[in-house]
Amino acid sequence: MNDGLSVKALILLTSRPETVGIAVERLRPELVGVISSQEVLEAVVLKCSELKGKGARFLYRIVDSPMEISEAFNRFEHLLSELEGMGYDREDILLDATGGTTPMRLGVALAAMSRGVGMVHQRVPQRWIDGGWKRDESEEVAIAPMENPLEATGLLREGQAVELFNRRDYAAAALVFGDVLEKVSGVARRHFYRGLLLLSEGYAAWDVAEYGAALEKLKAARAELGHEFSEAELAERAEALVGKVSAHLSFLGSIRGRLSVENVVDMLENARRRIVDQGRYDDGVARLYRCVEMRHQQRLREHHSISTSEVAWSKVDEKARSRFLEARGLEELPKEIGLRDSRTLDRILSGEELAEDGTFRDLLQKRNHSILAHGLEPIGRDAAIRFLEYVEDSVGAREVRDAAEHAALRSL
Repeated sequence: MNDGLSVKALILLTSRPETVGIAVERLRPELVGVISSQEVLEAVVLKCSELKGKGARFLYRIVDSPMEISEAFNRFEHLLSELEGMGYDREDILLDATGGTTPMRLGVALAAMSRGVGMVHQRVPQRWIDGGWKRDESEEVAIAPMENPLEATGLLREGQAVELFNRRDYAAAALVFGDVLEKVSGVARRHFYRGLLLLSEGYAAWDVAEYGAALEKLKAARAELGHEFSEAELAERAEALVGKVSAHLSFLGSIRGRLSVENVVDMLENARRRIVDQGRYDDGVARLYRCVEMRHQQRLREHHSISTSEVAWSKVDEKARSRFLEARGLEELPKEIGLRDSRTLDRILSGEELAEDGTFRDLLQKRNHSILAHGLEPIGRDAAIRFLEYVEDSVGAREVRDAAEHAALRSL
C-alpha cells in the first residue's frame, strides 16, 4: 500500500503502460477497470497481461473521442455501475486519474466527484533543470490522494439524502438536506434545498398521520420551491414538485374529519410505501388489512348511514338482517362489527355476491398469523405485493390515489 491507501477495486485512466504497473504494485487492487484511448490500448493490454500474476483482474473500456469530456465521464459511469453490480461499495473503489488527455481527465474526475468516489493521482517527482522540468530519478513515483471540492459545498451529500427520501426514511433525509442547506451557496440553491428539507419534514409528519403538521410543512415547501429559478435543472425539478405538493394540499384537506374515500386511499398509499419502498412486509400487510376495513366502514357510512361502532339495525331491512345472520352464523345482531361483519353487511346492502375469494381469505390468514397480529410467521415480498394489488383493485379511486402518492426525487 502507498501512503496508507487501500483499495479493492481501481478505475484507472491511463495513456502509458507504466502507470498501470505502478498502480497495481502500490495499491494491490483485486480488480482494475482500465479506461484508455484506442491508440494506446494494445500496449496497455500487454502490460496488464504481465501483471495478472500479481492477483489483479482487468476490465477494459475504450474512449472513442479522447477530446470529449462526456466520453470519459460515461465510461467511468459504466464501470462504476459494473463494479457495484459485482458487490463493491463506493468506499471500496478509487479512481486513479493520472493518464489520458485533459478532457478525459476532466470527465472521469467530474464523474468520480459527483458520485463520491475517492481519487488519487501518480505524482512524478521532477526538478527544474536548464529551464525545464526533468524527471528526478532519485525519487519514486508517489500515489497521492486528491481532495473532492464538492464535499465542502454539501452537494455531494445530496445523493445520500435523495436515496433516503426515496426509501421513505424522511426523518433521516431531512437531517441530510439540513446539512446540505448549511453548506450550499447562492440564494436559488438555498431556496431549493430548504424546500426539499420542508418536503421531507412534511412527508415525515404525513406518514404518521400528523396531518396538521404535514399541511404546514408542505405549504412552506411549496413556497420555497415556487421560487423563480434561473438554472434550468433546478427549475424543472422544482416545477414538478410544486405541482405534486399542490395536489397533496388539496388531498390532505379532505382527510381531516369524518371517514372518507381519501382516508381509505391514504392508508393504501401508506401500506404501499412500507411494502414497495421499505420492504416492511408485515407492517404493510397490517395496513392493507386496516385499509380494507376502512373501505367497508366508509361505504356503509356514506351509502347507508351505518356506523360500524354502533350499528343502527333499524336502518337495515328485515331480509338483509336475516341474510347477515345466516352468512355470519350468528343468532343475534351485534352492536358493533369488525372487518368480516362489515364486509358481509356492505356486500349484502350493495347487492354483491357473498362468496369470499381466495386472495381475501389468504390476506386474512397471513395477517392473523403475522408477527404484528397473533402469530410469528413473517410475510414475504411476493405475498405482500399480491395483497397490495388486490386491495388496489378493490379500492379503485385512481385520481384520488394520484394526489396521495408521495413524490420521488432525482439527484442533480
